[in-house]
Amino acid sequence: MEFIIARDSFIQALSRVSGFVDKKGGNSSILSSVLLQADSSGLRYTGTDKTLTVLGQVAATVSRPGEAAVDASNLLTIVKAISGDTVHCASVDGQRLEVRAGASTFRLTSQPGGEFPVTPPLDQSRSLRIAPDALARILDQTLFSVAGDDNRYGLNGAHFEQVTAADGSTMLRVVATDGNRLSWSQAPFTGELAIGRKSLVPRKGLVEVRRLLEGVKSDVEIAFGERAAVVRLDDCTIHMRLLEADFPDYRQVLPNAFKRKAVVTRVELSEALKRVLIFAQDSSRSVKFACADETITLSSRKLDAGESKEEVRMDLQGEPITMGFNGRFLQEVLSVISSERVLLELGDTLSPCIVKSTDSADALFVVMPVRLD
Repeated sequence: MEFIIARDSFIQALSRVSGFVDKKGGNSSILSSVLLQADSSGLRYTGTDKTLTVLGQVAATVSRPGEAAVDASNLLTIVKAISGDTVHCASVDGQRLEVRAGASTFRLTSQPGGEFPVTPPLDQSRSLRIAPDALARILDQTLFSVAGDDNRYGLNGAHFEQVTAADGSTMLRVVATDGNRLSWSQAPFTGELAIGRKSLVPRKGLVEVRRLLEGVKSDVEIAFGERAAVVRLDDCTIHMRLLEADFPDYRQVLPNAFKRKAVVTRVELSEALKRVLIFAQDSSRSVKFACADETITLSSRKLDAGESKEEVRMDLQGEPITMGFNGRFLQEVLSVISSERVLLELGDTLSPCIVKSTDSADALFVVMPVRLD
């Protein structure tokens, strides 16, 4: 194998792979490697940890076709460090990959491409298409609510479903919860959503999809099989193994009646929370919300350290109420809403709070209250 490739293009390809390889595998593991395959069409690259795989292609001038697997982290570090606009790579003795640029020469241990795990094919005849900016917004508004604990079965992935909007349009809705907060976000799509009933999309895979969405221009294609999903972007494909679990019936936890509604300026509330959280250092990051007609008073206290208090203007419909919330959870919600003002729908002291944009009905957030001492 021998090829010449633009250094910037090589860096971009290897950077994409970095999120998919097994970083704990060490140099001896094929799963810590990137598979490079050169032929007349250019250079194909593959990285995998067996549950998540990325496949892509980049332009390269190939003088000798072939393939080799080399440690992805070492190769990326080398290509970033060398100077010049192009990089020359060549297999040497079938056990080394020689990398040259300018006055620099490196030789990396390589493994035969045939030892690399094979990604199983997936029928993509039943797939959906969605705008990249819409998918990016959906993921931004839901991923933070996916349970980070792998042992929380049924909550450690995102639920995909098809819904019909008020105007009759077909929407892709993604729902996530960790038991303390819940988020859903939706956007129009075309095609068919063919995901299985007991299938969840893993958080890690969606994080990598979101990372690779930057700069994508054309619609994203998503296809589901019985136990796997494929996401096709402009010039690369992500293959991920789905989680087999029943997602809880989230509609049962959504309140359908509220005693109070409050409208507040999003940035003012977010900035106030940032300051009040300085003294909210307990495990629940609890912040006291005292809601009156025209003001929310936020306060927190840390034993042997001090206390803080902030007042934020608001419009309240209903009786005054005092509640406690995890301030960090609310901050995360406010950070993914773009409208100037947000609506808080409140029930009793221990009832969930629903947060919505005042400009759009395409996302909804639920934050459970915390008990105040």
